[in-house]
Amino acid sequence: MNKIILGASVVAMLTLTQTSFGQAVQEAKAEKKEQKAEKKAAKANELRSNAATGKGLEIAGVSDAHTRKAKADRKMKHAHKKELKSEAKELKAAAKDRTKKADGVD
Repeated sequence: MNKIILGASVVAMLTLTQTSFGQAVQEAKAEKKEQKAEKKAAKANELRSNAATGKGLEIAGVSDAHTRKAKADRKMKHAHKKELKSEAKELKAAAKDRTKKADGVD
């Protein structure tokens, strides 16, 4: 009997918080994408500095300074892409919130 009451109260609580839960999920996804973007940008900067100073692993005939800089540029493009996705998630969350408020779902 106690389990049934507990289960029913959990379901009731989840239905009440469902509207804010979707918003929180979108914001969490945006934050995660932003963290990934920062990590990729840091890695790109590290690769670029390694290519400039000659540090790190360099394979003769395969990874000259130009190739290593190109790899850093690719990493930076990926970081920029992640930043754009993060901003898109934030905009989506804000739009969802405004739509819910306009519909009176809040």
